[in-house]
Amino acid sequence: MITAYLPQGGQLQRIELTPTSTLPEGVVWIDLFEPSQAEEKAIETLLGMELPTREEMQEIEISSRLYREGDASFMTANILYHAETPQPQTTAVTFMRTPRATVTLRYADPQSFRQFVARAQRQPALLASPDAALCGILDAIIDRAADVLEIGSKDLDTISRDIFGYNRKPDEVPDDESDLEAVVRKLGHIEDLNSRIRDSLLSLTRLIAFLTLTMAEQRGTKESRTWLKTLARDVQSLNEQAAFLAHKGNFLLDATLGLINIQQTKIIKIFSVAATVFLPPTLIASIYGMNFQHMPELDWNFGYPMAIALMIASAVLPYWWFKRKGWL
Repeated sequence: MITAYLPQGGQLQRIELTPTSTLPEGVVWIDLFEPSQAEEKAIETLLGMELPTREEMQEIEISSRLYREGDASFMTANILYHAETPQPQTTAVTFMRTPRATVTLRYADPQSFRQFVARAQRQPALLASPDAALCGILDAIIDRAADVLEIGSKDLDTISRDIFGYNRKPDEVPDDESDLEAVVRKLGHIEDLNSRIRDSLLSLTRLIAFLTLTMAEQRGTKESRTWLKTLARDVQSLNEQAAFLAHKGNFLLDATLGLINIQQTKIIKIFSVAATVFLPPTLIASIYGMNFQHMPELDWNFGYPMAIALMIASAVLPYWWFKRKGWL
């Protein structure tokens, strides 16, 4: 699908193009979403350039992601999408800066693109020029990453309260181990999401640096270059925030695993104490359970009560000692 955007009469005009359509006058942004081969050929003919293939977009070499061909600049970045689902993903999106229009090529629908279109409908000035459209799209992508990081930060705060139980006594831990297992799964999901955001921010850092250099060499507008500097600072601050969240997530994961070990240690301690308490009575019962003919206590009237009392005393004394030491 090919969608062309242009400001007209103080409003944003959205035009669906077909492979046989001509390029509208004044278009500033052409969005190719899952284009067919015919649509790709049509855009290549209209703009006089060759679009990268989907396989080329997936390559990780910098030279394959950031390059120039004539007056056109090709920049590919990993963009986060499906952030609210259990399986967040990143998709490669190619941004092409040409003299006639900004062109985007994508095979997924990140929410940041929809947010930018909605914002441009309220502020058509965002599409005043191709460079403004490109900077606006990048700004929307960075804003979306910031929103996701903010949600992740709140989720980590909630998990922290669940782990350490601020409403419980300091020496108490959650009683249900399954709750802690659920916490580990939540932390895994947050870390997966955070790692994808960091991957996206890293690719955006490189893209913005390349675009800044390109605009400096090709005399981009002062407003666009100033906007890019702001975007670069925003990406840097988000990278720092993502690194902080990764560190906090690792700390909470270590704390959760430590609490699970504490619960398991408690269970093992109970079995150990039970074995220690019943070991002396078992020894006494084993001794008096032997079938030897000459045992003095066999003919003693108080032999059985004495053995029972001895077994009880040998069980109570270790239990009392453990209590006194605070091991129970």
